[in-house]
Amino acid sequence: MIPERSAGVQSRSIVYAGNDFSPYCSAEVIERSANPIAAEVMGSPGRAGAEVVSAYVPPVDVRVKLFLDVGFKPDVVELAEVRHRIRSWLCTPGGGTLVLPDDPEREYQDALLIAASAWSQLFESGECEVTFTLFDPIAYGALRIEREASFEVGGTWKTLPEFRLVASSGSAVQVSCPATGALLRVEYGFAGGEAVVVDCAEERVYVNDGDARDCVTLQSDFFALEPGACTLAFSGVTYFETRFRERWA
Repeated sequence: MIPERSAGVQSRSIVYAGNDFSPYCSAEVIERSANPIAAEVMGSPGRAGAEVVSAYVPPVDVRVKLFLDVGFKPDVVELAEVRHRIRSWLCTPGGGTLVLPDDPEREYQDALLIAASAWSQLFESGECEVTFTLFDPIAYGALRIEREASFEVGGTWKTLPEFRLVASSGSAVQVSCPATGALLRVEYGFAGGEAVVVDCAEERVYVNDGDARDCVTLQSDFFALEPGACTLAFSGVTYFETRFRERWA
């Protein structure tokens, strides 16, 4: 049986689908492209070429080299067990989150292993190359919880927040961003004390854990927070908090 080793605070390897590879191998990112922009276009009368009607960031690939490094000299049985464990961690059909060694404070969601080479040799110092597709190529930082209306949003990319509110007695609760004019209003017969959760990423609203999407007014928008200074306005509540993860291109 191979011994377990606890990973350090900062991983020297990848963390994929919840599995930290650092007890068994180190890693190096060898190719990562800048995020391109994919455009959808259409012909426009009087215009040469085409007109951009929408644009998005498509999935990108990242290549990583794994170096087998178990911290001790394994025998044949132990080495085989290490390789089986690594292979099982990589073989995750649904994919998962991915943390890379050159950016250990952030993670990518919806990553999937799409290619893997053979190990370069059969001994304890072998290496191989793996390729992941990042279907969401914008990285996530740690969860932030803000209980003041004004705060700073870090990162380099907009992020979709979650608002957790306690309603006061009245007909509605509302969250808005005065700087952009965006707002989200939930009209409901609040007795006071109801827990309201607004999930902008999933475009869902709950009142005391019950689905309340039909209570969202037509002029409402599940809005994002832009990097930089942010000031929100809350009405119809006795308590509020804003939860979000900073995002990085």
